[in-house]
Amino acid sequence: MANKEHLMQLQKGVGSWNFWRSQSYRLQIDLIEVNLAYAEVSKADFSGADLSLANLGGANLIGANLREANLTLANLSGANLSLATFQDVTLCMTNLSGTNLSLANLSSVNLSLANLSGANLSSAVLRNANLMGVNFSGADLTNADLSDANLSGANLNGANLTKALLCETELSGAILSGANLTRANLSGAVLRKTNFNGARLKEADLSNTDLHAANLDGAYLENSKH
Repeated sequence: MANKEHLMQLQKGVGSWNFWRSQSYRLQIDLIEVNLAYAEVSKADFSGADLSLANLGGANLIGANLREANLTLANLSGANLSLATFQDVTLCMTNLSGTNLSLANLSSVNLSLANLSGANLSSAVLRNANLMGVNFSGADLTNADLSDANLSGANLNGANLTKALLCETELSGAILSGANLTRANLSGAVLRKTNFNGARLKEADLSNTDLHAANLDGAYLENSKH
């Protein structure tokens, strides 16, 4: 359960909370299981906070500082996280379905087994991120940078990856059935046992990829580069 004093400080408003944080920067913030559903906490300083199992569904977190925060098993479905800071944040098994993460920098972040179905990740940066087993079904990843990320076993069924960067990305066992990969760059990617059934790969760059046992049945490969 969340620390009652910490919760009381937060309930005073973001301005008061951020000032208190600046005066108590060494304090370990305990907001475990806190209920902040639909809360207006844009630009709030949650750096280093323990928000595991917290409910932030539908919350306004625009520009929030989540640096080094622990959001394991938290619910952020439908939250607006655009322009938030994610450096060294932990988001494994977090529910981020339907969230707005456009332009977010999630480089090297641990999102393993997270739910990002239907999320807006357009132009987001996920380089070197741990995305093993993540559910990206129906997500918008147009122009996203997933270079060198680990997406093994991820579900990208029906995702929009138009012009996405997937250079040297690990996609072994990933499901990309029905995904739109038009003009995506997959050069050097590991695509072992990857399912591209019915995927659109028009003008995609598949040069130097490992396609061992990949399923390309029904895939649209017009003008793709091999």
